[in-house]
Amino acid sequence: MKKKYSQFIVVGGGIAGSIAAYVCSRLKKNVVWFCPKNENLQGAIQIPPNSIKFLKNLGCFDNLKKFLNPISSIRVRDQNFKQDLSSINVDQQYFTIERRNLLLSINEQIQSNENISIINEKIISFTSNKKECKCISSSGDEYSSEFILGADGPSGIFRNNLVFKESEKSEKKYIFRSVIKRNKNNSILFQSSINLWLDDGWHIVYYPFSGGNYLNLILVGKNSLQKLEKSNDYELGLLKGIDWRSINQDDIIEEIIFNHGRMFLLGDAAHPIQPHLAQGAAQTFNDGSVLFDNLLSNGDDFFNLNRYANTRTKELNRIRNLSFMAGKSYSSKGIMSKIRNKLILRSEDYLDEFLKELWK
Repeated sequence: MKKKYSQFIVVGGGIAGSIAAYVCSRLKKNVVWFCPKNENLQGAIQIPPNSIKFLKNLGCFDNLKKFLNPISSIRVRDQNFKQDLSSINVDQQYFTIERRNLLLSINEQIQSNENISIINEKIISFTSNKKECKCISSSGDEYSSEFILGADGPSGIFRNNLVFKESEKSEKKYIFRSVIKRNKNNSILFQSSINLWLDDGWHIVYYPFSGGNYLNLILVGKNSLQKLEKSNDYELGLLKGIDWRSINQDDIIEEIIFNHGRMFLLGDAAHPIQPHLAQGAAQTFNDGSVLFDNLLSNGDDFFNLNRYANTRTKELNRIRNLSFMAGKSYSSKGIMSKIRNKLILRSEDYLDEFLKELWK
């Protein structure tokens, strides 16, 4: 069994793991990054104004520009109305990006740093005491460090071992994702906008990415697949018969946990967020931004990491409450869904005010 020591161990090969490794790389920390090959790179994410702010603070926004797809508007829609329920202009303030290209850009910047060792393995066990942390990799090697940054997702080894098992689990969600390519028959779907269709107990979001050549789709709600197939709307009719991939969100405990001793978490490992407000990746970027600011400060890293955890815990409570409210609204059924949509239609400032509160 090989034994190796570093200042930080970063665990996770997705967006959160890359952001954690990038922060350590920028600050020239001595790091071992466990980055198993990520097979879940399909589709895209949204880059709203708050994500732009966080990415600029991290210093990686300029390198992403060549991959960004500009969005000109956000539209809230109902298939029973010819006009939008609400819309807002976000030109030059909002973008989308393919997941693969986001990780490619960030990882290229990480690999140029000699202080970071990248290991394409998983962590199978870990321990921590007042002085150090230890991990065992899938090949049986032992690694020790001053701190662990756990960023391996909502079902990863750190969250599964650190959250209280009796904590309340999230309500079962029926979530489906798909990606379609532009062609002469479906080009109307590829307008430069985020489209949110609110219906009776279900909703669908879609938006273009990669130069407007692909469309990322998220469908939410019980029986939503069947209801979409029955839609009489022309645009939604273009989505009939496409392949959908079910996203398993069963048994996710929604408790926020940012640290335990010398172990500190980022992304979904710290705070699983329901996909109602396009804030999953945004809040991961926020984690990285706050982590960067605190580790950049003078003083003891342990103190600075705890300050990061305390700051983000307070901030996430507000976002989680907004996400909960949005989820309840989106899942309205029957007469309540009709009342919801009519209220949105009559409120000129609804979308603008809500998004300002979300992005502030």
